[in-house]
Amino acid sequence: MRNPSDKIQTKATALRAGYRLGVSAACLLSALAAAQAQSVNGSSTLPETYDLRGTTTQASTPQSRAAATLYGALPTSRDDQASLPGIEEAIGTTQADAPTQQTDTAQPQDQTGSIAPPTQLSQADQDFADSLGAQNARIGTVDGLPEAEQPDPSAVPGFMLGTLTLRPTIDQKIVRETVSFGADKTSRTYSETTVSGTLQSDWSRHQLAIDGSASWEENISGTGTESPEADLDARLNLDLANDLTAIIGAGYSYSQESSTDANAIAGAATQSGIHDLRASVGLQRDLGLLRGTTTLEMTRTLYGDVTLPDGGTVAVNDRDTVGAELTTRIGYALSPALIPFLEASVGREKYDQRIDSTGAERSSNTYGVRAGAEIDMGEKLSGELAAGYLLRELDDASLNDISGLTLDGTLTWSPLRGTSVLLGVATTVEAATAAGESGAIVYQLNSGLTQQIHSAVVARLGGTAEFTNYTAGGGRGDERIYGASAGLTWSINRYLDLEAEASYELTRNPGIPDEKTTRIGLGLKLRR
Repeated sequence: MRNPSDKIQTKATALRAGYRLGVSAACLLSALAAAQAQSVNGSSTLPETYDLRGTTTQASTPQSRAAATLYGALPTSRDDQASLPGIEEAIGTTQADAPTQQTDTAQPQDQTGSIAPPTQLSQADQDFADSLGAQNARIGTVDGLPEAEQPDPSAVPGFMLGTLTLRPTIDQKIVRETVSFGADKTSRTYSETTVSGTLQSDWSRHQLAIDGSASWEENISGTGTESPEADLDARLNLDLANDLTAIIGAGYSYSQESSTDANAIAGAATQSGIHDLRASVGLQRDLGLLRGTTTLEMTRTLYGDVTLPDGGTVAVNDRDTVGAELTTRIGYALSPALIPFLEASVGREKYDQRIDSTGAERSSNTYGVRAGAEIDMGEKLSGELAAGYLLRELDDASLNDISGLTLDGTLTWSPLRGTSVLLGVATTVEAATAAGESGAIVYQLNSGLTQQIHSAVVARLGGTAEFTNYTAGGGRGDERIYGASAGLTWSINRYLDLEAEASYELTRNPGIPDEKTTRIGLGLKLRR
């Protein structure tokens, strides 16, 4: 014959299980409808229902705290147990149902929001409580010492201009260059000076950022082409109402056409200088989980005269163009770290001279679609990557259209502390000037690895690849360019860096001798 106390204990266990199931179901269903929670005996009901934890602003009641306690989120205090008739009988905490339980009169009263001691929670409740805490805690240093602060280039104070901060930089290098073109070989030593800077606003609303750089070369010995460059970009973000942002941008670039370029004039002493002006305006709006952006960009490209060895010049202004492109992007925020998007663009490029020197109408319409994703996982992985299709239709019916797949984006990955990997891809369309040629699609790949080997020393490795795919029927073979570089930067102090670098570049064109360029440089960079 079974002991009566065993029956009482069995009944108490069943009551505890039934009560836990009943109250848990009430907590889950109360967010959808005002349902009644059935008691363990099937006859009485709880006097009210409760919203899900964390989704209500109503005052805490003994009933709600008891329900949360049974769900494993909050502990129950003795005052709450006493204020709820039948709760002690249900959970088996009275002396009658659990005669073997010891009463601890010195136990402090639990505080709302804390987790009950492990002895008062079941294993399932402990697992749930553990899941509320941080999961991937940052791993400390091996020796347990605090991490030393790393120098940050943006921490340079700069110059205050009202509410703007100017941070200028001067970079002076001495470079040794060797160029091999078939059997011909030239060498030179030149000085390269680069002046750059950033101008940033410190406003409570809106934001202004201006970045600029200019570099020029001066031969010290040997012969070679001096190639100046300049670039300036300005961006103004205006915070409008209702999560609406207006983006206004402007920029200017100057470069000199390379002698290996398909449009360069053979045998020229100095190739054409290219002036590129641009302006853009756009709107960005967040609509819940949707991200919408529309941008209109205007461009103006001007080509300077080519200088011949005898001092004469050749005008190439028939290549001057003006263009406009409208781009629309819509994205969906799966999470703050991942936003897939779709993008479409349409553009028009018009030549100043409707018919160029070869008798062709090279104005064109461009259409493009892309699909990709924006990634923001903090310092570990960030950037965006997109793939799509591009079509450029030329006005001249005798010229073939330019079309192909596109790949664009930039990703920055930090697998280890102090290590950074950069990957960039870009797809552009290059116009042609030779008779019967339409142009080409240019694919560019840039990669870089930086490693901080000391608090003041950073090593760099880089690799580049460029593939120019000309349209069929033009009679020109595809061009390939490969490059590799290595560098070392020693930060003497927060204002002065010592830099050393070396690079190698190989250019291959079918039917033309390979061009090989090697550079070794040493210089100082001064920041303020």
